[in-house]
Amino acid sequence: MTWLGLFLYSTLASTLLPGGSEILFVGLLAAEPEQALWLWMIATAGNTLGALITFAMGGLLARWRVNDAPEWASKWPWLRAFSLSTKAVDQLHRHGPWLLLLSWIPLIGDGFCLAAGYLGWSKLRSLGLILLGKSARYGVLWYLVA
Repeated sequence: MTWLGLFLYSTLASTLLPGGSEILFVGLLAAEPEQALWLWMIATAGNTLGALITFAMGGLLARWRVNDAPEWASKWPWLRAFSLSTKAVDQLHRHGPWLLLLSWIPLIGDGFCLAAGYLGWSKLRSLGLILLGKSARYGVLWYLVA
């Protein structure tokens, strides 16, 4: 159950919901150091999945801005009003998908994933860069704990 908990918590922590999976990851590493590789893979997979959910949410926001939003979305008018400033879009395009390597940074990284989906960046490239950033994050924690 603890590995499933790590996966679920890592997933939720990488969406727009608040949370940090690092404490659970480090705690499990300390308790089960012989399982470090599996824990690293589980935390990375969960955190990457959460970032992809956020990426998809950005894509939905962009589509709803152009097309009609679903009926239930009318209860939240900010969904239709969501947009990125011209300055933010210029900055994002200047650095491009490489910003997704920083998707592991709390708060800012979630915003990068949301913006990437909103701007319609390549799904495959985004997945690769997010996966690389997330795996490096947990790899550094693994190194520091070991």
